[in-house]
Amino acid sequence: MNILYVSHLNTNVAAGPNWSVPASVNAQSKIDNVLWLNTTDVIMEHWKVVKVFHNKAEFGGIHLDLLPSPFNKPDLAVFEGFNFKDQVVFSWELNRKKVPYIIVPRGSLTYEAQHNHSWLKKKIAHILFLNSYVRKARAIQYLTTGEEESSKRTFKTRSFVIPNGFNTPNKQKVEFSKDAIKAIFIGRLDMYHKGIDMLLDAIAQIKPQLEEANFHLSIHGPRRYDYYKIGEEIKRLGIETVATLKDEIAGKEKESELMQSDLFVMTSRLEGHPMGLIEALSYGIPCFVSRGTNMLEEIRHSDAGWTCEVTTDAIKETLLRIVNEKNLLCEKGGKALALSKNYQWDKLAEQFHKEVESIL
Repeated sequence: MNILYVSHLNTNVAAGPNWSVPASVNAQSKIDNVLWLNTTDVIMEHWKVVKVFHNKAEFGGIHLDLLPSPFNKPDLAVFEGFNFKDQVVFSWELNRKKVPYIIVPRGSLTYEAQHNHSWLKKKIAHILFLNSYVRKARAIQYLTTGEEESSKRTFKTRSFVIPNGFNTPNKQKVEFSKDAIKAIFIGRLDMYHKGIDMLLDAIAQIKPQLEEANFHLSIHGPRRYDYYKIGEEIKRLGIETVATLKDEIAGKEKESELMQSDLFVMTSRLEGHPMGLIEALSYGIPCFVSRGTNMLEEIRHSDAGWTCEVTTDAIKETLLRIVNEKNLLCEKGGKALALSKNYQWDKLAEQFHKEVESIL
């Protein structure tokens, strides 16, 4: 099968798609004949490892006629991401030439994402052209059942679920802190999207209990988005003893920080399928997640950590529960590692191929 992948990635190290898209494409290229076209001019070093990677500068634009055979007439196009104008415009050409396409919206179609603080702008865009873009897709690939259920409240296009994956690291967490809880968040520092405002408020309300338990949260992310606002909020709330803002980390440094952590925290309002969370699971680190991560049911069902609803009170109550159940960290870490086995890239590529065959 000849599959054309189309993405719109930048060079933000903390952005999950910058890692999950190349990994997914690379795994799929072992089964199908694949070309990956990124519609920006940027390149990250690890993209070069994927032999089928190209950016639009190589072809002089984004048109089927500019692509080499057989990708000028592919069996399928896959749009990675959503809300990118160049992808929507390209979909018009695909429709004219009767090339079916699939969209991987990565959380952008959920009810919560459509009704957040920028809902009016999104509603206008959907009325003008995005609704047609979704409706004419052969199918939508959601990353979790939670994302699918939430999105289908509005969008009825045929769909299937295949999650993000992760390559199992060589190291796994086996020892946890005896007299402390070292928690960590790694990701994009969007105060609203990631629910960091609620998390910090919850921490402030139970600061004495967290200090007594020797709990500390390290927040890692790039110096953009709400980085400085988060630093100011930590100072305003007076929680410097239990929460620290740090710079983004990657590679060996990130692995080292994860291996020294006892708990991965993600209390997002909105997510597709967070790569950082899957990565933490693959190291055997138990996770504390909100329903907004779209991983609540998986974490709860496998007992791989702690879960809560998307409110400050729920986060606060769960943090207190974690403090009281600290002795379960090691046990839940083992279950986190077991859960991560469901997210092997090569297995997911096989699933995708079978889904696409049935759709086409």
